[in-house]
Amino acid sequence: MFRTPILVPVLVFSLIMLGLLYVAKYQRPPVPGQLLPKTPQTLHIDADQLTDTLEHGPWVSPGLGGRILYKIGYRSCTDCISYERTEFADLHAANVDTRVILYARRKLSTAPERAVVADLACTREWPIYERWMSDVEGAYYFNYGVPPAPEASERRSACLEWGRIVRDRVGQIMARNGWNMEVPALFWKNDKGEWRFFLGDDARGKRLIRRELGVPLH
Repeated sequence: MFRTPILVPVLVFSLIMLGLLYVAKYQRPPVPGQLLPKTPQTLHIDADQLTDTLEHGPWVSPGLGGRILYKIGYRSCTDCISYERTEFADLHAANVDTRVILYARRKLSTAPERAVVADLACTREWPIYERWMSDVEGAYYFNYGVPPAPEASERRSACLEWGRIVRDRVGQIMARNGWNMEVPALFWKNDKGEWRFFLGDDARGKRLIRRELGVPLH
């Protein structure tokens, strides 16, 4: 006759634990391609650190005076190239300053790539970046030559590492927000001053970014 009162709290406790396990497994902050569609997200943890890291990164830009969009990636990233080719012209027409931060992957980059990444970080020259991205990578080296190697000076070596450090720091911030780092990694502020971000390349994501930045849709 005493079994029912005893079983009730046990069942309630079991249901609570099952609920917590479900939340822990399925309701984590979304990872691109998993659980939720790819949509822009708001950064909630370490926003000040992200601001400092991006603003003091080795970005190059056309120097426009409107909204700011940061883009992190590496030279041969196909999604990064796709985003630029479909979006940059319209972003610039809408006065959005695209601030590109490039890094050379430690084990997967070529010597010429590392040289140009270091050169961009040292000079901060947008025309160099435009020329480098306007054709296949090898054509740039043929037409314009390869800059001095990063090993040529301590300054150039530091410039090469600068982009890698920014990428690693941003990756750590993303991890603390529950996301895996993907490129292109895109960051901008909304009208409330909150950091918004999108990782990867996706047609729907592009439309939503345009809407938030006030850029006309196609």
